[in-house]
Amino acid sequence: MERCEICGKPTSSHEVGDHFVCHTCWTENPEKVDELKERIEKEEETEEEKKEKTKKKTEEEMKEELKESIRKREQEEEEAAKELGGDETADRILTELDDVNSNEELYSVFEEYQREMKDALRKSSKRDLFRYLEKKVAKRISDVLFDFAKKDGWSFVLDLIENYGYGNKEVIDKVPVEDVVSRMIILTRAEEGVENIPVEALEYLAKFYDAPDMEWESSFSLGWGFDHPGFDFEGLIEKMIEKDEGIWASGILERAFYADQKKAAPVLIEFLERDDISYKDKMTLTQSITFFTDEGWGERETSPRYWDWKEAIGRESFEWDEEVERSLKEAIEEELADYIEREQSKDLDMFMKSQKGLPAHECDFSEDWSFIDLQM
Repeated sequence: MERCEICGKPTSSHEVGDHFVCHTCWTENPEKVDELKERIEKEEETEEEKKEKTKKKTEEEMKEELKESIRKREQEEEEAAKELGGDETADRILTELDDVNSNEELYSVFEEYQREMKDALRKSSKRDLFRYLEKKVAKRISDVLFDFAKKDGWSFVLDLIENYGYGNKEVIDKVPVEDVVSRMIILTRAEEGVENIPVEALEYLAKFYDAPDMEWESSFSLGWGFDHPGFDFEGLIEKMIEKDEGIWASGILERAFYADQKKAAPVLIEFLERDDISYKDKMTLTQSITFFTDEGWGERETSPRYWDWKEAIGRESFEWDEEVERSLKEAIEEELADYIEREQSKDLDMFMKSQKGLPAHECDFSEDWSFIDLQM
């Protein structure tokens, strides 16, 4: 499986030269895609061609071109999907979902949706119909599954995992099941305590560390169970580092900070202080604390993909505990500041900075700095 050149997740969604970009980055990070395209073009063109191109196109024009290209592609996908009966299929499944009254009826509709998704891949090599049905139906299926989960409890969710979980090859779109498991993990922790989350739910999400695109990202909610007495969270992070899956480890560690920053901070600090972990891996793990805590907190979360957990459990804002922030900054300055400043002094392009796990923009530890300054 190839990896997204921007975020590192496994993907094969969009090709840019010899590189790949996941669908999430393609649609939500056009500036990054633009930077990648520009870098590839610079590698392929002669110096004279590069100068000529720079004269003709401003940065804003290139961004606008990329946005227009994405809009055009999405429109083409929608038109192609409709020609293949996308609207009729979606409307039928949505109508059936409105009428379900039992677990058996819900399972039947869920299986029908998966058959249609499998057929969509067969009908459209470009995945137009697949993405269209996913866009139209997946959230609604997740919502109905969650309604049944809240009514029947974890027994329903564990049955869902057993019957339609990771190893079921007939389940083409695994995100709705991941989504419901994630919702229940977060809700259970918030209302009953982490110890009441079944270990099987955490083990299920842990299987998606190298899954493609949205399945990969949707499993980040595992981090909400990080201090479960029956689950070795630190051992999982160490295993992911060994497998070169540090980005995924950072994703689940970030959710651990959402869950309980006072308990999550020592986990990160312990890894930063270890001599057997590379600087790049330490930098990757620090991405878990570079999320926006001010106006950016209101941005859409993607794990769970179809549920606003911030609203659901009353987390309308996030503020760092002063002691937590102080201890994290001290550890970063002690373990990483010299490395960052040494590497920043070199003439590195954005690609090499990314390879070394360095911040995208220069970070000056002699002045007041924030975690956001460490963003890769």
